[in-house]
Amino acid sequence: MHTVLVSHWLPDGEFARWRREFAGIAFVEPSAQGALESADFAYGLPDIKRLGEATRLRWIQLASAGVPAPLCPIAIEKQIRITNLAGLYGPTIAEHAMAMLLTLSRNLHVAQRNQASTNWDRSVMNNMRDLAGTTLAVVGLGNIGCHIARLAKAFGMRVIGCKRTDKPCAHVDRVYHVGQLRAMFADADHLAVAAPLTAQTDGLIGLDALRALKPGAILINVSRGQVVQEQALIEVLRSGHLRAAGLDVFAVEPLPSDHPFWTMPNVLVSPHYSGETVNWSALPAQRFVRNLHAFLKGEPLEGLVDPAQGY
Repeated sequence: MHTVLVSHWLPDGEFARWRREFAGIAFVEPSAQGALESADFAYGLPDIKRLGEATRLRWIQLASAGVPAPLCPIAIEKQIRITNLAGLYGPTIAEHAMAMLLTLSRNLHVAQRNQASTNWDRSVMNNMRDLAGTTLAVVGLGNIGCHIARLAKAFGMRVIGCKRTDKPCAHVDRVYHVGQLRAMFADADHLAVAAPLTAQTDGLIGLDALRALKPGAILINVSRGQVVQEQALIEVLRSGHLRAAGLDVFAVEPLPSDHPFWTMPNVLVSPHYSGETVNWSALPAQRFVRNLHAFLKGEPLEGLVDPAQGY
């Protein structure tokens, strides 16, 4: 009998349904005695510090798209397969990214502050800009980046982007290699960051790259905070070179109460929740069920992670 360690939230009734569907498999919670030691598979991330005790573990289904960096060398050493939720978040995170871009380009963040103080001030129109006819650069043309491109095209934007592989991405007018980042930025009115956090992307976008963006550009980050160097971003926002930034992710989370982003008038902060409609749906559990059937049959798994690459 196989054992699955279930350490992530499940929708009501899902646990019982799994037990009915997989009659020959034991599903255990982390609090059960010997749960980690007996687990062959895991739904949700077990305690990384205790993975040395998981001598039978062969596969971890993460309940996220991101892959914790400390997990990767352990997975390589112990030959544990990792799958994530890549491919499920594209539509919802793309909507969040475009909502932030629209809010900042049309000064709705300022209008909302004015509403709170009953201040009728039509000067918010003075530097309002349409998205139609502008160029959006997307760093990272995976599932999320390609969905951002799809929505941007619907707004009449020209879309350019960069990626590590040659895999095509619909709705993108021009693809740059990651080594051409500054050249791409020089052609961009706005920037959306959707790249995974890896050793190669950590700190990828620094001061020189940000200064290469056209003056007045808006930056949106819905990937990981560490991809954009925060001090460099603060500098270009304070200097006025960048008009605004919409940030759903940060180098330190929760964002410290004394961080400048909280009080900068041209920064829109959201508390890393752009993908939560997926997280609190049945989609993650459904992917696990499909992958469990596939694993037992020796078939390919959805969202298979390359731990050497980190995603």
